[in-house]
Amino acid sequence: MPTRRTHKKSRHGCKACKARRVKCDEIRPVCGNCSQREEPCEYVTDASYIWAVDEPPVQRTRRRRRPRQQDKEDVSYIPGSPFRLLDTLGGAQPSTPLNPALDITQLKLLVNWQHETCQYFSRDTETRIVWQIYLVEEALKIPSLMHGILALSALHLALSEPTQDQASWLELATAHKGQALQALREGLSCVTSDNARALMGLSALVVAYAFGAALTEVSDVDRPSLEALNNVFVLCRGVQQITSQSYSFLRQSNFAPLFTPGTPAVEVPDHVKQSLDHLDRLNSELLHQGDHDAATYAHVISAMSGLSGHAFAQPNSMTIVAGWAIRVSPEYLAYLQDKEPFALVVHAHYCAFLHLARGNCFLQYWGRSVLRDIVGLLDESWKPHIAWPIEEVFGEDTFYTPMST
Repeated sequence: MPTRRTHKKSRHGCKACKARRVKCDEIRPVCGNCSQREEPCEYVTDASYIWAVDEPPVQRTRRRRRPRQQDKEDVSYIPGSPFRLLDTLGGAQPSTPLNPALDITQLKLLVNWQHETCQYFSRDTETRIVWQIYLVEEALKIPSLMHGILALSALHLALSEPTQDQASWLELATAHKGQALQALREGLSCVTSDNARALMGLSALVVAYAFGAALTEVSDVDRPSLEALNNVFVLCRGVQQITSQSYSFLRQSNFAPLFTPGTPAVEVPDHVKQSLDHLDRLNSELLHQGDHDAATYAHVISAMSGLSGHAFAQPNSMTIVAGWAIRVSPEYLAYLQDKEPFALVVHAHYCAFLHLARGNCFLQYWGRSVLRDIVGLLDESWKPHIAWPIEEVFGEDTFYTPMST
């Protein structure tokens, strides 16, 4: 016997549907059956069944579902500390045998460079950005330049931190310097637009390193002297060689501020101007007294006068110290090597500017040491021409008094 299909009873149907015992669709005001029969439709209840409630719904307590295994693998399900999310990040990447240990010493050297050491090379905000930011960006691409930065930073710490730490910093500075110099020697033979900024920056670092390293020497032979200064000037020729080969490129690069010294806002004191003017006049007078290369001397005196303002605007900067050394010609260096009196007189003025920058940790007593050598080489007839350098370095109360370093 076929099973009778059950259906939901209509408890709120109209009277006509109830009388006929048929299911009423309860549409109001006229249900579907009465509308089809065109008969009057009357309901007993006032509300439709869909709004009528026979009994309140049963409130069921929702059971807490236990997390499934796939839930635990889903990054959206991280019970406990929110930092546990970090444990899942990158978990699908293949593991590599990398050592994540930090070299704290090298990080300290780099931070020291960007916070302290680079200031000795800067003359204004623009040049500070070059040494602090752009040079480091270049070093991240060229390891030899990074070695140069770390070498000079280590030497800076050796010269400024307590004596008991000096040996370890010097050892580290020497190791990095060796790596940097090898690349510099190889690069000088082929200067291109790709390596010009790195080589120029590295050669400048080497010049500063030569000044600073002499201050750490135990033997008097290797300490600051006229002969040692001549060697530094030879190193400066390397900077000049690089800039001359790539000048147009460097002037258009982010290193351009280094090549536009400008005019400092600080005025050069009158007595310094007078001493430099005296060099000019003396150069002209010597032209009439025999074989005198007035053109070479005029060039170096003009370069010194042009940079002199930086010695008073930024006393601890190497702007005039390194800038003038780069600008002097090989002919002038030859006259200096031969110890020609006028070359020594010009160099004495440079010693005065070295002394003004003695707050620079890489320079300190360089000016005093070299000027003492120069005074010892000049006879009495030349000493009046170096009155300002002697007064600047050794003081107002004495014409010249030997001083220990």
